[in-house]
Amino acid sequence: MKGKSSNFIAFDIGSSKISAIASHINKQGYAQVNSQILQHSEGFKSGNIVNMELAENSLIDAIYALEKECDKSIKEVAISLSGARVKSYYISHKIKLGNQPISKQDVKKLINKALAEFKVKDQEIIHYFPMEFAIDNEQIVDDPTGMHAHSLSCQLHIVSADSLMLLNLTKCLARCHVEVSDIIVSIYASGIACLSSDEKEMGSIIVDIGSNTTSFGIFWQGKLAYVSHIPLGGADITIDIAKAFSVSMATADKLKILFGNANPSLLTKDATIRLEEFEPENNYDSDLSITASQLANIINTRMQEIFYQIQTQCNKVSMDHLIAKRMVITGGAAALPGIKSIAAEMFQKQVRIAKPENIPGFAENYNPCMHSSVIGMIKSKSLQYQKNYFKSDRYGETGWFKRTFVWLRENI
Repeated sequence: MKGKSSNFIAFDIGSSKISAIASHINKQGYAQVNSQILQHSEGFKSGNIVNMELAENSLIDAIYALEKECDKSIKEVAISLSGARVKSYYISHKIKLGNQPISKQDVKKLINKALAEFKVKDQEIIHYFPMEFAIDNEQIVDDPTGMHAHSLSCQLHIVSADSLMLLNLTKCLARCHVEVSDIIVSIYASGIACLSSDEKEMGSIIVDIGSNTTSFGIFWQGKLAYVSHIPLGGADITIDIAKAFSVSMATADKLKILFGNANPSLLTKDATIRLEEFEPENNYDSDLSITASQLANIINTRMQEIFYQIQTQCNKVSMDHLIAKRMVITGGAAALPGIKSIAAEMFQKQVRIAKPENIPGFAENYNPCMHSSVIGMIKSKSLQYQKNYFKSDRYGETGWFKRTFVWLRENI
């Protein structure tokens, strides 16, 4: 039973997997998952296409698998962008006002003028968030509509992405005969899926540990205040294990999943792991083994580095005074035991491992954290149908989307 026809298809394209969901969202914003797939991907790294042919084949396989599941031909999809080559910018703008109360059109005019001033080379606006409004240069207000003032100013947080990266991604999908209907930054989607209302409002850091990239974002007063990433993730832990114990990547991944712990101090006993059980074809000496503590030390070193780099970036943007002592961790590698305690010690914050809030029809697999971004994409779309939702969106009907699709139709 597939339910109502799917009208919103979301693809989270990662370095190691593609998570995709076909859903139906009604006019009231109620979402129902009709079909979902999780598939291995190749040709992508940290959100970038590194091999067009492999990337195209991965997308074709994922599209075909989802079409088969939902019994629907897929013509357009919404996609997520990882933290790599996604940047945060802050811009301010001010307009003078007449004698009339401030209208919604005045606020819209102010925001559009601020957006028009954003002219960073090779960067395209993906999201914008009005962080602060002020009347007459000094009085900060939540919503200026209906007030009298001589001037109105705003501060916008703009999230942009690399133009050529976007072009390559949309071109690859166009070669699969699929158009991009919407784009959302993955850490924003993960925040929507995993953070509570209090966490978004009071201030929190959301960390999504992917395969090759760990993205993080700062939420404050219900809005995304900062995004960034570091070029390390779960795959780097696997590589470290493979090098340290001279085993294959497949074996290293199994060791990480079955016996891994990011905090050696949490181990109650130092179990012995015989490598010959994982790679019998290599004819290892029967006495060749490692211990759980040795494995944990390898994982711990890399996780400490990942969190240290996040901490360094957060200190540079000087937003810690705005953030409540909360951190939420999600993503595929978030399932590793011991991650929460390491993060809590390093950041001196309350830390929880979060899986996305469920959507009706969604079938959880062994690690639901892997689906945080794609579920957040559906929730973000649902919010656009609901009342009192301040839309943050792509800039303008004549912006990057229109230019790109015209170019693709003429050249593909």
